[in-house]
Amino acid sequence: MDNLILGLGSFSLVFKCCNVKTGKMEAMKVYNSYNSYNRYNSIIYQGIQEIEMLRRLHCLDPDTCNIVKWTDFFYDKEKLCICFELLDQTLRDYMVDRECRSLPIPEVRSIIHQVTTALSHLNSIGIVHADLKPDNVMVVDRHQQPLKVKLINFGQAQLVSAINPDVPIQTLSYRAPEVMLGIPFNEAIDVWSLGLTATELVTGCPLYMGNDEYDVLRAIIQTQGQPDINSQQRWKFKTPEEFELDVRGHQSGQHLLVDLIKRMLHLNPDERIKPAEVLQHPFFSLSVPPSSPAHVYIEVEPEIETPEVSQQPISFQREQGEDDCGVEITTASMTGGSEENTRNVHAPQVQSAQAPSNAVQRQPCGTHDKCHCRNSGFSS
Repeated sequence: MDNLILGLGSFSLVFKCCNVKTGKMEAMKVYNSYNSYNRYNSIIYQGIQEIEMLRRLHCLDPDTCNIVKWTDFFYDKEKLCICFELLDQTLRDYMVDRECRSLPIPEVRSIIHQVTTALSHLNSIGIVHADLKPDNVMVVDRHQQPLKVKLINFGQAQLVSAINPDVPIQTLSYRAPEVMLGIPFNEAIDVWSLGLTATELVTGCPLYMGNDEYDVLRAIIQTQGQPDINSQQRWKFKTPEEFELDVRGHQSGQHLLVDLIKRMLHLNPDERIKPAEVLQHPFFSLSVPPSSPAHVYIEVEPEIETPEVSQQPISFQREQGEDDCGVEITTASMTGGSEENTRNVHAPQVQSAQAPSNAVQRQPCGTHDKCHCRNSGFSS
């Protein structure tokens, strides 16, 4: 049974199963309604929300828009099952197979371009994905060149016109600063996550890691400076003297890649580069030899005091050194500031979402009666 489980999420499992009508293998995402906290409504709500977003995506061509193809949904007792086309592996698994080494520049460029294409089409119909990360980008066929990828998992997707700030979104390491600080956000949060994903493709590891939002905010401030959240909720960088970026390897386009990532990771969401602008960036028009590795050297000067953002002592420290990805990052742990310049940041409170009154109607399934996941171990 283990080889039939494709993925495990907080509220769902994904199984490999067979559609008995078509004879084709599919990926089935199963939302289980029960857990130890009896959060039936919130779990089913997320599944229903995903179906509503997938319905809106029906106007898009999944192949040209680099979005996973949705085929069907049904209820199996208290479980909500959503069926998709079967793809090869996640982008994270693809990197793990390469021992987390940096991907070649042409491959990085192709992946970023395809994911940006998906985000651009989502923007065109007013949808924010809200959970972009390597785990939610699927490689269609790892043996096919050029590499084709698709965006998956719309469980946290929302309409830009009806964003609910109380619904938890984005995985911590890819969460935009405006989300953590409780500032109104929009589709720019997807570009932030894309910038961190692009960084991971060339370094082999996440840029901002931590145990909680305070750790991640500290890491962001350490590398990009203190945001100004008092002036009409606008962001601004610290002076350029605080951090020096030394980029080498201009001949292979690394300087353009770093420039693009910096634009994606702009602290001010209003000034953050848009998906349509990403597609016009010179990084995508540069001719690079296919074997060129993404050797991007970034050095951040230590010995810089930055105001502390946590309410309690938090340990955040990166080891010095150079990994085999060709990316050299030197940072120092944050130092505490004086009491008057210490900023207390409170994470927004998250409330359990309630299932809407116009819930999706239950539909009996005769297509997947012989699906392998029928005996998946879920309790009815």
